[in-house]
Amino acid sequence: MMERVFLRLRAILAGAALLAAAGQISAAEAAPPDNSHNPALPQFNVVGTDVMLHNSVYAEEASKAVADARRANAECSEMLFQQSVAWVDKNQYDALSRQGGATPYILADTYGQDTAALKKLAADMRSEWAARCGEKSEARADTNSYAAGAGIHWGRIKLPTLSYLGFEDALTLAQTIGVVDGEDEGGVAGASIGGEGFVPDWNLWWSANLTRSSTNVSSFNATIDPMGDGLLIPGPLGGASGFALPSAGGLNVVNNAEFDGNYDWLDFHAKFGMPFECGAQVFMPFFGIGLTRGDTDARFSGSIPGYARDFEYNTGIRVDTFSFLAGTNVVHPFKGGNLHAGGLLSLDLNDAEGTDRLSFTGFPDSRAALDNDDTTVGGRVWAGATFGAAESPFKLSVDVAWIHAANVPTVTRDGTNPSRLNLDSADAIVGALRASFRF
Repeated sequence: MMERVFLRLRAILAGAALLAAAGQISAAEAAPPDNSHNPALPQFNVVGTDVMLHNSVYAEEASKAVADARRANAECSEMLFQQSVAWVDKNQYDALSRQGGATPYILADTYGQDTAALKKLAADMRSEWAARCGEKSEARADTNSYAAGAGIHWGRIKLPTLSYLGFEDALTLAQTIGVVDGEDEGGVAGASIGGEGFVPDWNLWWSANLTRSSTNVSSFNATIDPMGDGLLIPGPLGGASGFALPSAGGLNVVNNAEFDGNYDWLDFHAKFGMPFECGAQVFMPFFGIGLTRGDTDARFSGSIPGYARDFEYNTGIRVDTFSFLAGTNVVHPFKGGNLHAGGLLSLDLNDAEGTDRLSFTGFPDSRAALDNDDTTVGGRVWAGATFGAAESPFKLSVDVAWIHAANVPTVTRDGTNPSRLNLDSADAIVGALRASFRF
């Protein structure tokens, strides 16, 4: 008798346990409750969850956020996930301001119920992300950090040509101005410092860099012989500020003509972008601003022994530039680093000014003020590789870039009018090596 009672009691307890377990599973997978009998209860389901909201507009937008988050989970795309959960985070706190929808808030505290439901929804979304993509998220830790670094660069640059002197035909008196060109190609080198970071809440990437570059070009002409024509030395103020020396049997030959040009650029630029992932690639479109100060100093001198005279041109120009930048960078990660390439265009607002001076033995110096405010367009393209895993605190980058600038100064002297300041084009191919530290 007692044995039968014991067996029956055990069966009842086992059945109760089974029902309890089934109840838990059913609760987890059950459809959202039907609250149509009581309009004061939440009526609208966030699709794919058991969350109910009072406001239909909220429910529709939250459903989209959940769908986007789960698509992000499938790809482990942290950028897309942060964008998705950001809507839920934001609307936890302003539910009261959203009174629209098929069923507006009926009671004074129903918006509070929606706030609590959205808070729970955000927590669930983050739990799903952590369960599926937590380890990959840690591998991408550099997107949630800041980096600072420094680099060096060097390459070749093709500058605008600076021309000097002139010849006057002994018979026709026809004049040819700019018969001697200074060197316009040389090496360029410099260094940079800067930093960058990513703000997940805004899906905002930023970078700021300060760069210094310089180049020196020079040339030497042992003899400049007009071959019986007259020698013209145009003056900065035009007309009588210049000199014309007839051949007189070859007395106007120029000896030891030297040209020396020094160019220096100090550039600061800041860029901001909102990166997004497309398959294995990360696209980083950006916009920004730049400030550049360019200094140019050029000297051309020579000796005319037949007339016992020396001459020297000295030109100093400063160009201040404010730039609007727009472009994109594409990053393709690989194990232990990434490949990247991109380009940008810059709209450059230039303010250029300086002086042009001529010294000639036995005469006072003549000097002209130079000025030119012009708008130009520049740009660059680049490609390179970065070595260092995402979680590594140290990275090394190697890049090659083609740079085009249209605001490098030149001076035109025609012998009649004062010297004229122009902005002309320069092109450079530059290689760069940069080290950065993440913190």
